[in-house]
Amino acid sequence: MEDNLVVQSNDLVVASYTMTTREKELLLACISQVDSRPDAPNINKQTKFTITIDEVKRLFYGDSNAQNIYRDIEQASNRLFDREVTIELPANETLRTRFVSSVLFSPDLGQVRLTFAEEILPYLTQLKANFTKYKLLEISELSSIHAIRLYELIICWLGQYQYSKTYELDDFKYIMGVSGKYQKFSQLKSRVIETAITEINESTNYNISVDFIKKSRGKGYKGLTLKFHRKTLDKLAGENGLSPDTIRSIVDNPQFMNDYNDHKKLSHQGRMDVKTFKDEMFHIIQIEPESFDKKGKGLESYLPKVKQGE
Repeated sequence: MEDNLVVQSNDLVVASYTMTTREKELLLACISQVDSRPDAPNINKQTKFTITIDEVKRLFYGDSNAQNIYRDIEQASNRLFDREVTIELPANETLRTRFVSSVLFSPDLGQVRLTFAEEILPYLTQLKANFTKYKLLEISELSSIHAIRLYELIICWLGQYQYSKTYELDDFKYIMGVSGKYQKFSQLKSRVIETAITEINESTNYNISVDFIKKSRGKGYKGLTLKFHRKTLDKLAGENGLSPDTIRSIVDNPQFMNDYNDHKKLSHQGRMDVKTFKDEMFHIIQIEPESFDKKGKGLESYLPKVKQGE
């Protein structure tokens, strides 16, 4: 189950809802069992998904905090049944629905069985485009619900070739499911933003930084800008990012041109002319290094190998 993919429509990823960490873990464990491919067997409101207590323990608990796991799962099951989600739709419409339509907690069998709400199924099944996916194991070390939510969001943004995101504070609170909470900026900063960023930076393959935007008048802050990238790029980048010499070494590599001549940001002329290719790629690497994510073909693979002893 650790390698199961969690796949959700981007509309669901950026939806607003309130949930505890244990509820989210339970929900994601069941979502990871859904085959979201367009040609997958049909899933409907009668389809059952079962997660065992042992699976939850192995994924999300350490030996030191597992003594109350049955109590935790029962509480999470009951609360999850009541949770609703708000999804913004085109044409200025808003959908309010629930995640699940039924929950069966069976302590004697050591398991929970969920059925998803009918209105939520289109955001989990038959997905052809505009979806976010990651392995369930990737969030297993995150203990904060805010860290899990922010992790899903950055995976969603990176999938759309976005490497920074700016929000007004109220909009950020809405998407993180904390509207009406943390009226003081200091509380939002320490309990939500910094907690989530610290956990993600320490326990995942991504690094996030944040810049807070001050109000134009008076004291305080009105927004924030999040910047994020894969840690694999840290091998190449110093404090000021990828150096011009490093980028030039990459774009001059003939194999790089063979592998990325189909890059989505490359112009038609860039695909046809070597000099234009190098000039355009130099700029693209500077602003969107994460977009070079073909398997086994990260930017570091085009740098000269350093011989042992050098």
